[in-house]
Amino acid sequence: MNPKSEVDAENVIGMYLMADVHDGEVNRLLGRTSSAEFDALLGQGRETVKSMKPTSWSIRESAEALGMDLSELGRQLRLPQDVLHKLDLRLLHVATLPERLFDTLSDVLLVPIEHLRTYVALPPAIPAGIRFHAENGEPMVVLETFQDALLDDEDMTDDDRRHWLEHKC
Repeated sequence: MNPKSEVDAENVIGMYLMADVHDGEVNRLLGRTSSAEFDALLGQGRETVKSMKPTSWSIRESAEALGMDLSELGRQLRLPQDVLHKLDLRLLHVATLPERLFDTLSDVLLVPIEHLRTYVALPPAIPAGIRFHAENGEPMVVLETFQDALLDDEDMTDDDRRHWLEHKC
């Protein structure tokens, strides 16, 4: 395989792993490479995805890239849009997020679980136009627990609330 084709192949595989290309692109690539070449390219594509910084995307942007808004993502996860918005802005205590939320979100958004963990552990994003006051003049954000966010949401069905609160793992 020539160097230009190899770079193109790495890009296709990297985009595939990030769900930005259709299976047909990968099938086309498979047709013109050997198994060993493809395995090597797949490894390089995975490394490219792993090296991406979680700050370069958001949960909302990932959902939109897959053709979903937060409302549709919420339906798939059985979570209200407001809770997903708080998660996207990192306004929920990371320690209170259930493991299966990471598993489910990873499956739906097609991103590695560790990428999600790193993203939600970043400092909270302060929405534009909202001011928080603290004694030292710095913005102050009060984080909410996942459980409190679910209990406070009036739009969430009791069945969906039980789905997330009764299963602690």
